[in-house]
Amino acid sequence: MIARASLILLLVLALAAPWVARHDPWAQDRGFTDAPPSRTHWLGTDDYGRDLWSRFVFGARWSILAGAASTLVALLLGWTLGGVAGFAGGWADTGIMMVSEWFMAVPWLYLLIAARAALPLDLPPRTAALTILLLIALVNWARPAKLVRGLTASLSQRGFVDAARGFGVSPARIFARHIFPGTMGLLVAQSLTLLPRFVLAEVTLSFLGLGVSEPYPSWGALILPLKQVYLLPDHWWKAFPTLCMLPFFAGAALAARQAEKRFGILS
Repeated sequence: MIARASLILLLVLALAAPWVARHDPWAQDRGFTDAPPSRTHWLGTDDYGRDLWSRFVFGARWSILAGAASTLVALLLGWTLGGVAGFAGGWADTGIMMVSEWFMAVPWLYLLIAARAALPLDLPPRTAALTILLLIALVNWARPAKLVRGLTASLSQRGFVDAARGFGVSPARIFARHIFPGTMGLLVAQSLTLLPRFVLAEVTLSFLGLGVSEPYPSWGALILPLKQVYLLPDHWWKAFPTLCMLPFFAGAALAARQAEKRFGILS
């Protein structure tokens, strides 16, 4: 319950960013730079005098949206290929699973660096970051595909599926009526597992200098001051946005585990 509540709260904050932000996330107040938390600035201000709370909630909108888009791509591709492999079997199953094993062995960090180096330098930061995240999604379809394949193969052996085949029901109709509903629990659990991973990938991109850059607000951009660890004793409040992100990742992890238990899924 707490996991779902913390996750939903941050999602609501991201959607309601224009209303819950106390200041313009781009507005600079040069006379109020590096200010600690106060009634005016709940999380303090950064080097340019921008309100960190406003940048946190607007950054949540971008980071979670990018993570959700990547999750949708990965699940759609994984569910399609995994469903075909588990339901069709034979050479389709063997070929898709061989390809998935190769994709699971791809080191995504090197892929990130290579992908960003291949993109044009004049590409807008958010467009470049979203392109890289979608590329990661195209690589991370393999694990959902293997899980969907196993569940689909199991459901295909059930008696009601054999009965439907005996009555001459088409494979497409069998899959839509009897197989697809049985995979919904797995898709819910996998979406809760993949979403924080892709959001964390966006944070990692920005930390490595490959993601969203100034002046755009994002969760990844908010952790950049933590590179200068020696400044934390004097500017300790700059760690607050990072701490505010933890309920999202913890809530998604706990919610995914609860979903797996509820639907009897072992990941």
